[in-house]
Amino acid sequence: MGLTTETTTGDHVSSAMRWWRDAGVDVMIDEKPRNWLAAAVAAPDRPPVVVTTRVEKPKSLETLVDWLMTSNNVPEIGPVARRVRPAGNASSGLMVLTGVPEIADVESGLYFAGALSPLFEKMLGSLGRDRDTIYLASVSPGRPPSGRLSDAAVKSLSELARDHVRFVAPQQLWVVGSAASCAILGMTDVQASGSLQTVNLDGVMVDVIATAHPRILDTREKKKRAWDSMKLLVEKDVL
Repeated sequence: MGLTTETTTGDHVSSAMRWWRDAGVDVMIDEKPRNWLAAAVAAPDRPPVVVTTRVEKPKSLETLVDWLMTSNNVPEIGPVARRVRPAGNASSGLMVLTGVPEIADVESGLYFAGALSPLFEKMLGSLGRDRDTIYLASVSPGRPPSGRLSDAAVKSLSELARDHVRFVAPQQLWVVGSAASCAILGMTDVQASGSLQTVNLDGVMVDVIATAHPRILDTREKKKRAWDSMKLLVEKDVL
């Protein structure tokens, strides 16, 4: 038995109604007539919404460290739970500043942890120091996904890094790796290698040397280049 004309037409109407309803049409007519052939009228321009966050500049070492460890306004710094707090003795006379924590550092909460620990501690020993007799920090206490800070992030964080050093006021500063060197000296560790720079941080004078990161000191030549820079600290005879 075939379908009647009435049944077929009814099914078609129901199907069409369901299609329009699924497309979002929920009324048969609008309250006001509309000229569908008229040119579209552009929506008026609206000024962009600007959200500003006032960040008060830290006034002391304690407030700066707390801000670095808790603020969400630091570029590429990562979640609070995966930041590494500075450690050591801020009055020791020697500060060591690296760029970002390594993966093992984040997991342990200790800078130069894991496989890098023996080499770093040997380098400290050559200066007559250990972890308890230095102040150890990083430009960014968090590790970005790429493992390195972008040039823009280094530029944004350099003022904080310089304030960090100024608050500690060490006699000498050892910057480790390119990001830390650029933040403090405005040049890479390769460019600064082999020289002792004296930096004026708002009246705080600090002698600075730069070396490559222990992570890439994988040849005798690279280790010698790092030691040649570190000897400048020893020869200054203030350690």
